[in-house]
Amino acid sequence: MGDQRPDRSTAVGIAILLRRAQLRKQLACETRLAELRLTLPQWGILHAVATAPDSSTHALALMTGQSDQAAGAVVARLEQRGLVERRPGVGKAIIHRITQDGARLVDSADNAVADVMELALSGLDSSEVHALNRYLTHVAGTDGESRD
Repeated sequence: MGDQRPDRSTAVGIAILLRRAQLRKQLACETRLAELRLTLPQWGILHAVATAPDSSTHALALMTGQSDQAAGAVVARLEQRGLVERRPGVGKAIIHRITQDGARLVDSADNAVADVMELALSGLDSSEVHALNRYLTHVAGTDGESRD
């Protein structure tokens, strides 16, 4: 990425555009996930448990951008529905695994979210989608680089 920082006006504009894009994505995903009796935070936790089995509640919270308390409440609801199992881990940690029902549901939910995102990105060509992914990975700080 470049060394040049954007001017203040551009930076503020990008912040607003990112928020608008997030709100549109959230609304569209919530609508589709509601058909599966899931909320966006529930899907996030379910997806995280499916892709990172044996994660602690704290790790799931970090992966999904939720507080530990919120993630714990979501996990409890998913456990009540038979979608995840909680087991003792090392020390006080509780680890999580997806159940067969949970795996089926997360597959359907992932497809629903993918449909939403494919529609949202349909005006972009492949190179633009890859560039957007690269830029968002950088901005989100998930590419292993320090943002200090």
